[in-house]
Amino acid sequence: MEIWNERVSFVRERYKNLRTVVLVKSNDLLQVAVFEFDTIRYDPELFEFHWNRRGNLEGFDKNSIHKRFVWQPHGSQFTIIEEVPENSLILRLRQPEPLDRDKVLNAIGFDKTWVTVEKRK
Repeated sequence: MEIWNERVSFVRERYKNLRTVVLVKSNDLLQVAVFEFDTIRYDPELFEFHWNRRGNLEGFDKNSIHKRFVWQPHGSQFTIIEEVPENSLILRLRQPEPLDRDKVLNAIGFDKTWVTVEKRK
């Protein structure tokens, strides 16, 4: 959290507005939710931290007992957990038809000489 707060302070010294944009993807990648929020510093005194069974440090809001952070030391990843707002922008994509391989290769003028295959001895 100290590293996060230092980085937020560094950027805020140079820019008035600092926002975090979140993209939440569905498993099939055909729908995404997009939202943003003000990027802030967090007071460590407002959170309680515990190690979980996977060796990650989790931070819980002392007032509500909601999990707000996860730090994965083995991957050096710090995750801030946010509720997805009801008014998030939702983008839905239609599954495209599969491309015809031969038509695509012809359209780009593919020539078999573009690829060589060698067998190592």
